[in-house]
Amino acid sequence: MKTGFAVLLSFHAGRMKHYLPFLSVLLCCSCSQNTPNVPEVKSSMVYLENDRIKLGVDLRIGGAVTYLSDRENGGKNMINSADWGRQIQMSFYSGPWPYIGPNGEKPTDSWAGLGWNPIQSGDAGGNRSKIIESEMRGGNTLFVRCIPMQWPHTAGVPGDCEFECLYTLDGNVITMEATIVNKRTDRTQYRACPQEMPAVYTNGAWYSLVTYLGDRPFSGQPVTRVVARDDGKGWPWVHFYTPENWVALLDDNGKGIGVFQPEVMTFNGGFHPGDALKGHGGEKDSQTGHIAPVGTQILDHNIRWTYKTHFILGTVDDIRSYAEKSRQTPACPEWTFQRSRQNWYYQGDASDAGWPVEGSLDVRFGKNAAIVGPVTFWKAADAPVLELEGAFESDERELTLTVEIQPVGKSDFTDWLNWSEGSQSVEEEQRRKEAEFPATPPIVLRETITADGVNRVYRIHLSALPGYENALKSLKLSFSEEGSARIKRIRLGG
Repeated sequence: MKTGFAVLLSFHAGRMKHYLPFLSVLLCCSCSQNTPNVPEVKSSMVYLENDRIKLGVDLRIGGAVTYLSDRENGGKNMINSADWGRQIQMSFYSGPWPYIGPNGEKPTDSWAGLGWNPIQSGDAGGNRSKIIESEMRGGNTLFVRCIPMQWPHTAGVPGDCEFECLYTLDGNVITMEATIVNKRTDRTQYRACPQEMPAVYTNGAWYSLVTYLGDRPFSGQPVTRVVARDDGKGWPWVHFYTPENWVALLDDNGKGIGVFQPEVMTFNGGFHPGDALKGHGGEKDSQTGHIAPVGTQILDHNIRWTYKTHFILGTVDDIRSYAEKSRQTPACPEWTFQRSRQNWYYQGDASDAGWPVEGSLDVRFGKNAAIVGPVTFWKAADAPVLELEGAFESDERELTLTVEIQPVGKSDFTDWLNWSEGSQSVEEEQRRKEAEFPATPPIVLRETITADGVNRVYRIHLSALPGYENALKSLKLSFSEEGSARIKRIRLGG
């Protein structure tokens, strides 16, 4: 697709797996591991509850959320479980493509393109993830730890990792602190993949998808109803950018669930399968609403990566006001690489020293390779200067640094289909949107930097660049020759 997300290659309606918009490279590897001994789960459901909401997780499927209700909206369960790929649950993506199990187990052809894909509930053959710890921590917090299963397999291949999840209730808000702890023997640093943070599936009553599409976040601007009743929209899933970091699924009363992810401004969402089933259906019915914040991450063989997502029950005003109060996006983005990549990743022939990150990004790169920043939001007037601190090395003793800055443009004010099997109607819709919402070209500038291994701060003036105005959303840095760098800080500011 022309929006920067690749067209998904296939869909199997019998199983609503959380497809992500990226193309897979066919690779293979093998590693060795044994299925750990885990305690038998004697009871299935565990609940957290306060005077407003009730949350239930199923210990048979790794502690995924299968129940969520709001007393102020009838007290009915909002979460869909027509198959074990729905719910609210953790799911992660990396290489190789396909992923071959430790004993030579091959994935099913249907899902081989997903690569290494442990998920919280289980695998495509019905083998369930294994709970290894569950603990109530006070009256409003539940901790679960599990060994997930590789979804693309049917032979019960456990993930060579562990999932940890901490659920906390506070008024009308559930906070999910989700952690993957990798224990892979395959030490390859595979390319970054889009990650769902997490995927949410609701029952059919919660079908109306609402968010803010625009370049004036939290300034009283109207929201957009991306999917409504009888509009023919919702499936295939749509993909969109929202600088307010939240998306909601609402019912006919205008109440439902909002997903606020402070690190992510790109989301998938929609309703399956079509207009006729919008507005009704239970937890075992096929119709479902969907939201997934999507962030891009490298998952090292030994990484411990945590994200924190908030689910707000109520109206759009409830959800939006919580997001505004809790947002973490500064007026001028700054990334200091003391203990993490800060959601940056690489394109082309580039990699770093791996996890843990200690004080800087220790990067080796080939000619024209790039480091890419997370999708964010800033105003040109607030950030006339780009600062880059680091030590660069190259045989040429100089490097040409190419900076690409992506403005927020008209194409960001709509939703884009993120799946297609060549349907004419889908292709026509894409062409129509490309004509009506043209993509804004990036702003490109080039600077010569010294590459002698000495740490320096480079200040690049942006304010005079043609097109550097209004709202902007991302940075990409590429290099003219092969070399290495220890990058400590990237900052936009005055």
